[in-house]
Amino acid sequence: MSDKNLNVTDFLARGILIGGALGVVGGWLIADMRRGLFLGMLCGALAGLTIAARRRR
Repeated sequence: MSDKNLNVTDFLARGILIGGALGVVGGWLIADMRRGLFLGMLCGALAGLTIAARRRR
């Protein structure tokens, strides 16, 4: 699939999933798992929105 066919929700979903997974791994190793999941999903959502905005320009 080409990146040109993706819209903002695709980037947002991808960011939330990847960020949540990395947050859980960080929760296993360092901190509380719920906190890692929440922060990972939040950062992933912001990263997805940023990538979508940069690709739009």
